[in-house]
Amino acid sequence: MKRKLLSIHLALLLCMLLIPLTSLAADPASFTLTITNDKPEIGQEVQVTVKGQNLQDLYAYEVNFAYNEDQLRLKGAKSAIEGFSVPPMLKKNVIQFAATKIGSISGESGDVTLCTLTFEVIGEGKAAVELTDVKLVSSQLVSNVQKAGVQTAAEIQMNKSATAFSDISGHWAREAIEKAAKLGFVNGYEDGTFQPQGLVNRSEFAVMLARALQLPENGSAQLSFADLDSIPQWARPSISKAVAAGIVTGYEDDTFRPENMITRAEITAMIVRASDIAVDTAKKPAFADVDQIPEWAVPFVAEAKEAGLIQGREGNLFAPNDHATRAEAVTLILSMLAL
Repeated sequence: MKRKLLSIHLALLLCMLLIPLTSLAADPASFTLTITNDKPEIGQEVQVTVKGQNLQDLYAYEVNFAYNEDQLRLKGAKSAIEGFSVPPMLKKNVIQFAATKIGSISGESGDVTLCTLTFEVIGEGKAAVELTDVKLVSSQLVSNVQKAGVQTAAEIQMNKSATAFSDISGHWAREAIEKAAKLGFVNGYEDGTFQPQGLVNRSEFAVMLARALQLPENGSAQLSFADLDSIPQWARPSISKAVAAGIVTGYEDDTFRPENMITRAEITAMIVRASDIAVDTAKKPAFADVDQIPEWAVPFVAEAKEAGLIQGREGNLFAPNDHATRAEAVTLILSMLAL
């Protein structure tokens, strides 16, 4: 009996000792996301800020996000903790960002702002950014990974000021530019201009086409161009869709050359492919400078001319090797959509 009573007393004592330890234990860390504008327009920027609560001796961290890449394009990430940060890594719908303090100093404790991501709004619809998990590292280099599962979202609107570009009054493509902006496949610049005579590179035009055609997702397909590293992250999903659809191709050396300004011959070939027009390789267009059109592009130009997709310039010239302007790109895409 004495042994039994002793066991009970020891059990009660142990419970009493455990109660204050539990009550004094630090609250677990948690995280929140805030967005600067939950109803942005296409072309605007939004910032998403990550904050941690009840952090203990935070010396370094790694944050992982899931996001809608068709609505948002990451422009940059900035750590709120002084020290060194690693440029964000992007992989289909996923962003990883990390930062650390430097030197023999203690970490941050309490409620701490970790970082801010800046996005450009590029597509209409609901867009969400989710903080999926966080790796926390103490000043003693002890680390742990926590699931976060918190998100913020925005309902992206069409650009209401799309018809108010300051530099298109009197331009021959004004109506086309306004319509394209309303459809959401082109944006203006932050200063309120559209820059209709600005040139378009191959990445930009592929993105315009993918948006205008609302091309379907390309699953897990990866681009395999030899110069993949030079293709901007924000353009890769659209280029992948366009490649899968047979609209965009690379060069003979297996490069894509994303920053090359697109020529009128190249842009015409892409539009014809996107229009599903059967190409007769024997056809030649009746342009005065037909001999200057690259051989591979001749039948595409002929089909585009016959379909009413393109017009010549003064003197019945096609100018195949001239670079296409933003106004020309927009007009050509709208002509394609009208077929």
